[in-house]
Amino acid sequence: MSARRNPPAGNQGAEDQRASGSTTTVPRASVIAYCRAYAARGCFGRYWVLVIDTCPYCRRTHRHGGGDQLRPTYGHRSAHCGSTGPHRGYWLEPVTEEAA
Repeated sequence: MSARRNPPAGNQGAEDQRASGSTTTVPRASVIAYCRAYAARGCFGRYWVLVIDTCPYCRRTHRHGGGDQLRPTYGHRSAHCGSTGPHRGYWLEPVTEEAA
């Protein structure tokens, strides 16, 4: 099983977040972070955790919420590392297996 790796973002995606960062106000950016989804259970019920193994900005692991629906909710998220700008973010996409 091979997974896609997140390439370093460099100066790309400076404009990828506007206003509150909702999917209606953020245009699709070139910075994509591939993540895995895990179901978790807490005091408020079941929810999804989206894990990025390699952040495109800082190369570390980040975790984001994926909602409490039947399937995880992907989309735009702000980077947790706060690298070089307050409005730095990326689009979450599920990891896909590549054919060997």
